[in-house]
Formats: sequence, C-alpha cells, structure tokens
Amino acid sequence: MRPLIERYKKPLAALLQRALGSSPDIDDVFQETWIRVVRSAHRYDPEQRFSAWLFAIAWNLVKDRWSRRVAHDDVDLAEMASRERSPEERVVDADRAERVREMVARLPERLAQAVLLRYFEELSEKDVAERLGIPVGTVKSRLHHGLKRLAETMDEELI
Repeated sequence: MRPLIERYKKPLAALLQRALGSSPDIDDVFQETWIRVVRSAHRYDPEQRFSAWLFAIAWNLVKDRWSRRVAHDDVDLAEMASRERSPEERVVDADRAERVREMVARLPERLAQAVLLRYFEELSEKDVAERLGIPVGTVKSRLHHGLKRLAETMDEELI
C-alpha cells in the first residue's frame, strides 16, 4: 500500500487542495480516500486505471464536504485571491467560488472530474486524459459539455 500512497500522494493532495481550498478538511479527506481504497479494494476493476478509481473516490468525498459546507453556511471555501481587495470584494469572491463549486458538484461525475482536473487542478488535457485513463478527445468532449452545462446553470441562476 505504501508504494501506491507515495506514488499518488502529490497528485491527490493537489486535487484536494484545488477542490477544498485551504480547508482543514484536506488531511481528513486524504486519509478517508485511502481508507476507502482499502475497504473497497475488492470492487476495484483491474481493467480500469487505478488513478481514475482513486480520484473518483476522492471526488465523491470532496462533493460530500462541499455539501456539508453549504449546509453549515461555511463561506471559508475561497482563499481570497488578494489580501489587498476590500472586504466586500473578498466576500463576493468567496460567494462566487462557492457557487461555482456547487455547480461543478451538480454535474455528472464524468464531466465534473474533467472540469475539476483541468480548471481547478490546472492539468493539461493530455494529463487529464492520463489521469482518467481516457483519450484526449474524450477529455475535450467532457470539458465542452461540462462548461456548457455550467454556463446554462449560471444563466438560469441569474434569471
């Protein structure tokens, strides 16, 4: 198990950092991800890339944390981009970040994973494809559809 943890430690931590910001939940989610990997090892399909399976487990835990934050009105989600901004601007930024994360969490998992990895973790399309074990063309399609759905959701919420 240790070699797997060492191999995926940095990419998993980066994913969690992008998804959860500076939350103290990161360590808990990291540990819970590996606990679930061990507990559900019997369900792992060797035909599937391990990294895709691992990140799907982590993604589900991230969505759970987002749901809890929304339920508890925890606005701490967005680490303010610049401390030089006014308090009002920082509140608006935090609110926007929270809403975007909520919208991403509502996307179908395959679309949300692609969007999260590409735009939150800032991976290239090629790296997203490798991480998920899918062709680059599929990544592009998922990003297109995911962003389209996000735009539609944003339009609906603004009406």
